[in-house]
Amino acid sequence: MEISELMNTLQATLGSVVMISSSALICLIIQTRYGRVVDRIRHLLSERRSLQQEAVKEQATAADTDFIMGRLKNIDAQIELLLRRGSKLKWSLFLTFSAVFSFIFTSFLTLIGTAISTTIIIPLVALTFFLGMFFLLLGAVTTVNEIANSYDAISKEVRFARSEISRSYTRQPAESTP
Repeated sequence: MEISELMNTLQATLGSVVMISSSALICLIIQTRYGRVVDRIRHLLSERRSLQQEAVKEQATAADTDFIMGRLKNIDAQIELLLRRGSKLKWSLFLTFSAVFSFIFTSFLTLIGTAISTTIIIPLVALTFFLGMFFLLLGAVTTVNEIANSYDAISKEVRFARSEISRSYTRQPAESTP
């Protein structure tokens, strides 16, 4: 093998290497989002357990019980949304890692193709690279869909906080003016 053939082989594998690196960076971003969703679910479950224990206490007033039950419903709704988001992110990670594996396989096929010099490798290289791009596209679409839906969970929390604030104003006795 001459140096020019070696350089052509390295240049041919460079596209796959760039795609591996970029896909791995995307995986890192998705993994961070996934971790935040999982942490938020754990936090809400912990809050839910505390509220359930507080509701069981005999000192809870009717207003407190109403608040606790409303908050429990809100937590359940948020957890449901977060579970759906987590599922989408899990699939995004799976698809994006599948793209990474396809690009790695493309690199191996490219190197094998130059060593063996067979024409059957060329369609395999094209197919594995295409599969990698397809997996990456599906992973990106799934991630964008999850990002679009992530607003629902926070909007439920904001609505509950606003109702909590308005309820606290109505519970306070009106101060009389002298």
